[in-house]
Amino acid sequence: MREAPTDGWILAGEIDGEPALPLLADVAGMAHGLRIACEMSRAGAERVLVIWSGSAPPPDLSDLAADPRLGAAELRLVTDVPSPGGESVLVARADRIFHRDSIVRVRDAWMAGEAPLAELDGEEQDAVFAASTDLAAELARASRRRGGLASLLAEKRRAGEVAKGETPWLGFCIPTSDERAVRRAEAKLVSSLRKKADGYAARVLNRHVSLFITRRIVRTPITPNMVTVFAFFSALAGGIIIADGSYWAGVLGMTLVEIGSIVDGVDGELARLRCRFSRLGQWMDTVTDDVSNLCYWTGTMISLRAAGVEWAFPLWLAAVCCFVITQSIQYYFIAVVYKSGDLAAIPWAMQSTEFLEQRPTGLIPRLKAGLPKLFKRDFAVTLFLVMALADFLEGVLVIAGGGAIVFFGMMIVQLVRRRPRPTR
Repeated sequence: MREAPTDGWILAGEIDGEPALPLLADVAGMAHGLRIACEMSRAGAERVLVIWSGSAPPPDLSDLAADPRLGAAELRLVTDVPSPGGESVLVARADRIFHRDSIVRVRDAWMAGEAPLAELDGEEQDAVFAASTDLAAELARASRRRGGLASLLAEKRRAGEVAKGETPWLGFCIPTSDERAVRRAEAKLVSSLRKKADGYAARVLNRHVSLFITRRIVRTPITPNMVTVFAFFSALAGGIIIADGSYWAGVLGMTLVEIGSIVDGVDGELARLRCRFSRLGQWMDTVTDDVSNLCYWTGTMISLRAAGVEWAFPLWLAAVCCFVITQSIQYYFIAVVYKSGDLAAIPWAMQSTEFLEQRPTGLIPRLKAGLPKLFKRDFAVTLFLVMALADFLEGVLVIAGGGAIVFFGMMIVQLVRRRPRPTR
């Protein structure tokens, strides 16, 4: 396997004789050039060079170069094609807007193959490449001639000198020929924030609402962590209201919990759209989700106990004990073993992202892959709202409490069978 490229080049200014989208243009709440540079940094680029061509004066990129989202990567603008230095380069065109995972997928194809050029599979996927440094320089020089880059790429494809990478799920690549195309690309950027591992309620309801919200606040000062806090307080208020004990208190309380569950998707969407990832954000999302669960479980227990349901408190107590032990163990693993704040980092059977992203064929495999999604938080909370509307809070506590106890047992079994170890 070849080593990953540590240099990234962004072809900007004019490409194939046509002006590229300005690097400072706002695309879904983030400067176009910064988005490409951040994705190159995420793919392992330590140095990102903007190769400027054309008669227009180059822009001042000092603000972009100082942006903390670049991490340790250096961003610099040059007007001449650099001399080949390392062994390979990631190359991206600034006249395209493309899926956030495109650069990572091209890097992987380059590392796994032997061809001098790598790109994504698909005729429209012509925005990102990985190449040997000599070929990367040739691509950059060709882009300065009208039709030169397209011609060179076609030549390499005909010669079979291109390795093809898997196109990301919901992947896209849109030429930025006019304002209308940019707006269409923004819509694609937002739509592609869906996750292959989304549960049933997320697909049918939650994502539609959360993406609608995300697109309308992406250019505001609202941060992902602010959204996380809002979602938590919505669930907290819901739990307090449910505890009042009346029918309408149960309905209103579970509605607030459902709103919190839907809005909880917005923080991750904003983070991915603006490249604002942080360990703190991961932990906030994980911990507030868990505390939110305890809030509405507790409110439900208080409501049922006041109504004379004697088994409500013992079930709640057993569920909370199992839940706290389970989550404490999982917190240990994501903090110490996986260096993350996301529970999906643990490769538990039926919980990991890899498992939930499966799309098998055949009835039995599909049932096995789909069953765990019935236990995801989005589906459970939506089901509980329906139960509250049906005046059946007993079902909420039975399912939530029973699920916590069952998951505790499953975790013990998996600990005995296989202690989680880092997958990277």
